[in-house]
Amino acid sequence: MRNRSLAVCLLSGILLAGCADLGVKPTTESTIPYTLSTSDIGTLATGATAITVDPYVNTSSYISSGFLFLNPTQVNKNREAVGGSSYTEVYGFNVPEENRARGIRWNDDDETTKIWIPQGITGFKKNGIRYLLVTWYGTDGAEYKGSRITLMDISPSSSTYLMYRHILLVQHTVPASVSDYTQYGTYAPLNIHAGGVAYVNDKLYVASTNLGIRVFDLNKIIEVATGDETTNRCGKASDGTLYAFNYRYILPQVGYYDINGGADPFSTIQINAEGTELWTAQYSAGSAAASIVPKIYGFPINASGTVLNSGIKYVVPKNSLFDGNHAHGMQGIFRKGSKTWLSCTGSPSESYGSKARLARYSDGDDNTVRYRWPYGAEALYYEAELDYLWSLTEHAPNSGADNGSQVNRCIFAVIFSNYE
Repeated sequence: MRNRSLAVCLLSGILLAGCADLGVKPTTESTIPYTLSTSDIGTLATGATAITVDPYVNTSSYISSGFLFLNPTQVNKNREAVGGSSYTEVYGFNVPEENRARGIRWNDDDETTKIWIPQGITGFKKNGIRYLLVTWYGTDGAEYKGSRITLMDISPSSSTYLMYRHILLVQHTVPASVSDYTQYGTYAPLNIHAGGVAYVNDKLYVASTNLGIRVFDLNKIIEVATGDETTNRCGKASDGTLYAFNYRYILPQVGYYDINGGADPFSTIQINAEGTELWTAQYSAGSAAASIVPKIYGFPINASGTVLNSGIKYVVPKNSLFDGNHAHGMQGIFRKGSKTWLSCTGSPSESYGSKARLARYSDGDDNTVRYRWPYGAEALYYEAELDYLWSLTEHAPNSGADNGSQVNRCIFAVIFSNYE
């Protein structure tokens, strides 16, 4: 669409991302008709061939005694993020100015590290303080450390505004042997992609690629030993000392849901606007064959936080940018009513330095409405109180396909109502 003339753009009645060469500031792209299949939206009944959720498995017995638990307000935050408008300067940030709400950049170390990659994002409010929570997975030199979360204060009136702390995720399964570090008993690193995270009543629901959903309790943060001698140690030693690679805090997994029947890989997860369903998305590369049909699934969750094995929904979102008109490259999801917002990467066309799009799909439509979205964009989180739709970008300098030595990594929010 990049070669269309201005006259065509005006006649179309919308502003196209493809008009970038003419200096037009588009916010959406046009849609292309598609014949809707009867299998594009439905409710899955339980059964041998359906998607099913196994009963919740409680894994918290390994921390049932002998530990002192903390909550997010008690965590000492030791790093400071950067506020202001500099987030718009990162590579491939293409959100039109009128849609921007606010943004944040990490400190220098986290902005450029290549061994930790940010993925999921969610948030909550506790004791009047607004928090963002970001998931990361370790790679290369940090792969054996598994995954972590970042807790960040984003309340401007707070005394710890823009301060944050990394917290290591751990689990009950201790490997029999390791080669990169010293592993003690009780708990061990959790090596998952952590591509998405949802917050519901002090619980975190983290997407686990081939398993389903892992659950963490934010009221069970544990402080552990720090110092140079702890750098290559994890677990509880025989003398009772707790280690976590020099992280000051760990967050133990307290349970999980095994989801069966073809819903994996789970690339991301988020609670819907109504607070009644956890929605997941399946990732496949944008260049994937048309025969691959990624779906999004809605898993009902009750008031106590239990994921239910009934009333499971699925939708096959359309996106004419990809093969077979299916929405490939789904990195983030948010659901409100019968509409879904998807953060999709790997588009075959570029829009203002990025091949990512925010795609809005209404159930039963034959295509998405698409908006410019920053390079390397990942998960989505809706902060209803301020009408903010948050996202984040993942690439460190020289680690993306296009960004070269330029910094790409930031957290940002847009005005959600502009995308409804």
